[in-house]
Amino acid sequence: MARILVTGASGFIGSHVAAHLAASGHQVIANGRCLERLRLLQGTAAQLAAADLSTDPLEPLAEACDAVVHCAALSSPWGAADSFSRANVLATRRILEASQRAGVRRFIHMGSPSIHFRFADQYGIDERFEPPRRWITDYARSKWESELCVRSAAANGLEALVLRPRAVFGERDQAILPRLMAIADRGWFPLIHSGGAVIDVTYVGNLSRLVAQCLEADVVADGRAYNVTNGDPIRVVELIAKLFAAMGREVRLVPVPRRVAVAMAGIAERIARARPGRPEPRLTRYGVGVLGYSQTLDISLARRELGYAPAISIDQGIERYARWWKQHAGT
Repeated sequence: MARILVTGASGFIGSHVAAHLAASGHQVIANGRCLERLRLLQGTAAQLAAADLSTDPLEPLAEACDAVVHCAALSSPWGAADSFSRANVLATRRILEASQRAGVRRFIHMGSPSIHFRFADQYGIDERFEPPRRWITDYARSKWESELCVRSAAANGLEALVLRPRAVFGERDQAILPRLMAIADRGWFPLIHSGGAVIDVTYVGNLSRLVAQCLEADVVADGRAYNVTNGDPIRVVELIAKLFAAMGREVRLVPVPRRVAVAMAGIAERIARARPGRPEPRLTRYGVGVLGYSQTLDISLARRELGYAPAISIDQGIERYARWWKQHAGT
């Protein structure tokens, strides 16, 4: 079994990856900035190691590790550009350099399909990518720049792979499904484009198992990227209905034209930028676009080269999330 450093283990995806690898018998060093948040892994065999990847010495983390799974990131549709650059680009560059100095055999980087975002319907997107002239979010820009760091390290001899999971959900999710639930707390939910957009989502357990497969996958680990989803595109209105049904919530769905929603979000962003501290608005253009425009990913490359086969369906994932929510966050 391998000795594996998992960064971002105090977060949603990282904690699931660390727990899965530890349960599989690997020696896991679970890293995060906050030791208190890392304590949710205390019931596992993972060794907890608090450190800030953008400032602290990283050689002690990577020392004697066979692999690094880099899940740490600042993920948000809103924020300061320098904050994203520090957390997502600088931190990635530093952990890559520490991994190379420590002789790490394989590096797995958690990328993001947000780099493909456009105000347009897109179907069957593959891994090829050309950056836009203007990014819709600094988060997406920083995630692409972090991928370039991985490619550079791979060109210098580090075995590296990039996974781009789309809309990851599941137990302990503090972003996607909770935000939808918060919107519904007012008793109605705005269905942009009548909920007709077709999107992909990824259950976190499927992603965790794929990470484990990537550790030993017989592929050319040259920094290439792989799309990751549940492989089952779903209309937004159907996803929302499944979620609310599993949660036992009765919510009125109100259709909203997407042009109107995008315009309203633009106004909300301008107001937020004019306020002290530039607080995140309740409505962002990116958030509207994610639910208002279709975006599906082609995962045939991950199926073919990594043997990826999502085992937990969207329905099963929502049921598991609902059970967790009712036992923990919903009490």
